[in-house]
Amino acid sequence: MSTRIAYVLSDAEGKPYSANGAVAAQGFKHLGYTVRYFTRDELPQLEIKWDTPVVAGVGTVLKALKQIGIEPPSHQTLPAVLTPFLGRRCWRSTLGDIRSAGVFPVFLKPFEDTKRFTGFVASCVADIDSIPAHEGDEPLTSEYVVLAQEPVCFRSEWRTFVLRGRVIGAALLTGDPLLFPNAQIIRQTIAAYETPLAGYSADFGVTDDGRTLLIEINEGYSLGAGHLKANQYADLLRSRWEEITENR
Repeated sequence: MSTRIAYVLSDAEGKPYSANGAVAAQGFKHLGYTVRYFTRDELPQLEIKWDTPVVAGVGTVLKALKQIGIEPPSHQTLPAVLTPFLGRRCWRSTLGDIRSAGVFPVFLKPFEDTKRFTGFVASCVADIDSIPAHEGDEPLTSEYVVLAQEPVCFRSEWRTFVLRGRVIGAALLTGDPLLFPNAQIIRQTIAAYETPLAGYSADFGVTDDGRTLLIEINEGYSLGAGHLKANQYADLLRSRWEEITENR
């Protein structure tokens, strides 16, 4: 039987790069994998394949995928099919159109490149002009596509972890730890996601008037562990990695 390998990013001392990396390493060992640690400089030398999950931050995982000829998968944080669960106005726009409309406040986040900047509530044009650019990124132009939303006040925000269509865990992101979303709404949302990822998270919030609303869907290939058991976390990462790389 061939050895199954999982690559986990490490620091210069050979230790997992983060607490998430440590949990993933433990989980993959539990699933029968041999865990091999690597530094960012060693990435080009790895023998990466469809069945060798790479555990690291988003940028490193995307480099690993490109290394085997796979372009980063596109991802919409709010698929159109899930619009009924938003409970607020949501539309595709550009930074230029938002500036021209001059209607504030408005919540803005990248339409696809979710790591380009963190979603925030813009109160004026100056807030848009001051969106920070990550090192190495091109400045944001007026044509940059964003997802605009009517601002909502959430009293608590929760992340649910979904593996092969089933919720396997939940973790508080912020707010009141005793104010949990409506479980039935969560189940209905997950069931309505017609083309789900093998592993992903769905974030929900409870509003100040008691409604449970979908916040966003997050890619699974580089999620944090939350409070998942180590083997569950590794299984989620593995499942999404293999889904992206299958038949390659």
